Amino acid sequence: MSKNTSLLLAIGLAAGTLLAGCGDNSTGEEDGNTNTSEESSMNDDAVTEDSSGQGGAGDSNTAGEGSEVDLQTGVDKVLFDLDSLSTVLEESPDDVAKMNELGNQIDSHWDLFEEKLEKEYPDEYKDIESDLYPLIDETKKDEPDVEKVKELLDATKTKITSFKDNMTME
Repeated sequence: MSKNTSLLLAIGLAAGTLLAGCGDNSTGEEDGNTNTSEESSMNDDAVTEDSSGQGGAGDSNTAGEGSEVDLQTGVDKVLFDLDSLSTVLEESPDDVAKMNELGNQIDSHWDLFEEKLEKEYPDEYKDIESDLYPLIDETKKDEPDVEKVKELLDATKTKITSFKDNMTME
């Protein structure tokens, strides 16, 4: 348990460090701070969840209640990750390492609320996972098919956004 917690904490901190440095190419202080603040708050939540001592993202079967996030927060994290992947595909589609990293990050953020989503919205869960899991698998490959990733990414973003919109209307 201690090794898993330490490993998850290290991965979360590494991902947070990488994301904090990404996307801040602006010369204006205000614009850069806004994006960095949003990224930082997303990563702080992930680290807090992993470092709670109650299991991490990949340990959902044995994780305590403290490792789950509410659906709104979880959906927002995954959408943020999907947007980051979209940016990578547009700006540097040959950056396999970044695609692999984002695939792992999407997977770990999804794990934080997956069980809750499956219990509360089983039909929507099945619909989303039909594209999400193939997307995650494709992004983790040594040589991902960029066109396939784009196709799965668009379908996944559409489904999760639709779910989020319907969830907020309830």
